[in-house]
Amino acid sequence: MPIVDTFKSEIIAGLRETPKRIASKFFYDERGSQLFEAITQLPEYYLTRTEISILREHLPAMAERIGTGATIIEFGTGAGVKTKMLLEAVHNPRAYIPIDISREQLTHATTKLAERFPNLEIHPIFGDYISEISLPIPSDAGKNVIFFPGSTVGNFTPDEAIQFLRKAAALIGPDGSLLIGFDRVKDIRVLEAAYNDAQGITAEFNRNLIRRIGREFGVAISPEDFDHLAFFNSEESRIEMHLVSGDSRTLKLDDEEITFAQGEHIVTEYSYKYTPETFAAILTASGFSVQDRWCDENNYFEVCYATVDHK
Repeated sequence: MPIVDTFKSEIIAGLRETPKRIASKFFYDERGSQLFEAITQLPEYYLTRTEISILREHLPAMAERIGTGATIIEFGTGAGVKTKMLLEAVHNPRAYIPIDISREQLTHATTKLAERFPNLEIHPIFGDYISEISLPIPSDAGKNVIFFPGSTVGNFTPDEAIQFLRKAAALIGPDGSLLIGFDRVKDIRVLEAAYNDAQGITAEFNRNLIRRIGREFGVAISPEDFDHLAFFNSEESRIEMHLVSGDSRTLKLDDEEITFAQGEHIVTEYSYKYTPETFAAILTASGFSVQDRWCDENNYFEVCYATVDHK
């Protein structure tokens, strides 16, 4: 099914739920990807620079764990900064397979990486890495390593994360491994500031979903009709991002009528925050065994290396 059709059907299904939902993967159209890159540079948004600092300090140890001749599979390419760092550190990687739902992001990142690594096989896959994926090279051609940085795993509920990572373990096979970043539980003021920046870029990023709905369904709807709301739900240990309808309205999306009450919420993102123990339990339940872990000096963020458990 084409990605645009998936977008439409999933948007309609999500807006019929209670509460209404839009999957966070749909943030990343061309404008959304640009806004997210701006977010990563904000003083409040510690996640990206903290993970990069961990990589800078510990990449030699990570590369030693990964070994020689590995195929690196990345779920979501982003701007490719962390990917470039990893590929420079890994010993003689066999191939790189990025999977991304944003064609623009995928094309831009892989073009840059192909220029930097002209002798590396690069096999981009345009699609949703949550769906079933077949590797474009034989799974027995060498060690497969999934690179999943950026704390994107936090967008899944814990149960969803386990199911997703179980599929990942099956994809890479019994000799495969996983290099994954996750955000740790910390002071609520630090957490909430990261999703409510003073410049309002995160609010614009969130409301860009409304702009995208208007464009792809051909309906008149303004992002300014919705307010950005982000807060830490301590009971569930997650940041929640919502869009809040300023007025009551009815939208006709293709053949479906969707009604919004004044003040009604659309959930656009969950970002779960873990302790080292709770995330290790997620990996164990997913069929992985933690082999090594690295953290920054503030204990804000962690990168784990885990192998497929043979038990």
